[in-house]
Amino acid sequence: MNARAAVILREGCCPEDIEELTNVWRDSVEATHHFLSLDAIDRLEPLIRDEHLPRLRIHVAERNGCILGFIGLDKDQVAMLFVADEVRSTGVGSKLLGWAQDQFPRLHLEVNEQNPRAAIFYIRRGFTPAGRAETDAHGSPHRLLRMSWDAGTDGANQP
Repeated sequence: MNARAAVILREGCCPEDIEELTNVWRDSVEATHHFLSLDAIDRLEPLIRDEHLPRLRIHVAERNGCILGFIGLDKDQVAMLFVADEVRSTGVGSKLLGWAQDQFPRLHLEVNEQNPRAAIFYIRRGFTPAGRAETDAHGSPHRLLRMSWDAGTDGANQP
């Protein structure tokens, strides 16, 4: 991949994107969700590919036609933000989240507490804790931190 080529954002989730989005999701989850076993990731993958991705408003970051990451929105809820492991901490996630912050005056999301680096990422971009859930959407005992962002809050859209 040419590292000098610009990262562009575009709408995603046309049928031909689904497999690549699923691959980015899996790559990111394996690199960051150490609290999930490979069997658990294997069980989640078809749900992500067949149910979750098709119902979300997806925006992708790509370079030279290769998807580097994506954000999935359900109205003002950030349902997913995943970046390929090889480009983590290079601004791809910030660019995607910044795009979403430009679309809505308020955003909400849930982040796994076992993934503290993600929580810090959101806090640095103006999100604040707004509650907790003891289980994830599938009823698994993975605590979630609920967070919200308001365009009028100081610190929004930090680099």
